[in-house]
Amino acid sequence: MKSLTFILVVSFIFLKLSFGAFEEKPSSAKSLSLGGANSSLSSESSHLFSNPASLGFLSKREIQLSWSQLYDLKELSSGDFYFSFPLNKRLTLGTGYNIFGKNDYYKENLIIFGLGVKVSNYLSLGTSLKYFQLSFPSPYGDFSTLGFDFGSLFQIKEKVQLGLALKNINQPELIKDSEKIPFSYSVGISFYPYKQVLLSADLYKTKAEEEELRFGQEIKLFPSLALRFGMKTSPACYSLGSGFELDKLRLDYGYLSHPTLGGSHKVTLSFNF
Repeated sequence: MKSLTFILVVSFIFLKLSFGAFEEKPSSAKSLSLGGANSSLSSESSHLFSNPASLGFLSKREIQLSWSQLYDLKELSSGDFYFSFPLNKRLTLGTGYNIFGKNDYYKENLIIFGLGVKVSNYLSLGTSLKYFQLSFPSPYGDFSTLGFDFGSLFQIKEKVQLGLALKNINQPELIKDSEKIPFSYSVGISFYPYKQVLLSADLYKTKAEEEELRFGQEIKLFPSLALRFGMKTSPACYSLGSGFELDKLRLDYGYLSHPTLGGSHKVTLSFNF
């Protein structure tokens, strides 16, 4: 059954080429467990992927390492690396790397460089440059292109954040005259009704697909332990996870269901210094 699922997924990608490639994936276990509702969040370096403006509100250097496996298939495993580095009180640089798939079948490499600018205590703007590389087994070879993102975050009295992210603004092509990597946008809001509770919601849309609603909730039972839940539409999925923090280290786990293909797991280790 697993082999059949893998063949179907890879066959779909081959047929759709660049349109099926580089579909949005959660950049961390926390993002996955919140149902992907993170375009208005700015609490970790991997939020660079969902909204580059998140860097402007980051005041810490952080390294994040993640590993995930889609639909319980080792052929569809993924690894992530993110690093954020504040230059001063207003400028923060970030970089990230994602690898998905295997050399013998199908592999995606994504490298991202971002800059966030804290315009004021309430507003942050950001932009990022992405390098896409798609690798197929012989005789197909490799394909690559560049993409650009832009984002903004607006903070209201430290309890509410509004986010807007525009991704793949230039609609890059991996193969000339083929389907483009589609432009997408997300609009989100996050709210802290209490210090230990986070509520977040996103509206995500690409040109060729229906709007997707995403919802997430985090509850801190203790200062070092958080529980998370989420859900999203198109298709209808639920997610859950947890986070354990000890001094400068944090370990997160996330699980996302799928109505047909099964579940996906993601683990993230974060270090602040």
